[in-house]
Amino acid sequence: MIKVGPVGSDGGSIWEENGRSEVAGIFVSYTENRIQSLQFLFYENGNFVQSNKHGSHHSENFCALLFDYPSEFLTSISGSYIGDRYLSTGLDAIKFNTNKSSYGPFGRTEPTSNSKQFNFQLGNHRLFGGFHGTMSPSAVESIGIYVKPVVSSMTNLKGSLRVKAEK
Repeated sequence: MIKVGPVGSDGGSIWEENGRSEVAGIFVSYTENRIQSLQFLFYENGNFVQSNKHGSHHSENFCALLFDYPSEFLTSISGSYIGDRYLSTGLDAIKFNTNKSSYGPFGRTEPTSNSKQFNFQLGNHRLFGGFHGTMSPSAVESIGIYVKPVVSSMTNLKGSLRVKAEK
């Protein structure tokens, strides 16, 4: 697996969802300016399995994103975080795109002057390999993804994988 990111705050406890590529749903808790928690629904060994909740156990706003699994899959994850060299307060917005729909943004809808944008674009190649990041007791501090390596049977892929994160 190729580890991309994370983007956001350097602080908090590390969380990993490596090798869990079959995402069937995402549960997002958020305020108007912060992502409080993320939890994932994966399809593994013929069963739907929920991950641990990453971030706060409190929810001001909650949204359950249930994909049309197995035909719907992640194509991009984007959003923003507040931070500079001296101040970083974690993810303030997140949006998920699939080959069938767009979900979000959750959290802050208008970036501030301190907001740093990120955009992980996977395209329509089913390259997603899992999530990782950091969390505090009150929020998701950072997020990153794992990308499956391109194997010889995939050499005729068209398009590109793009990852952009402002520092």
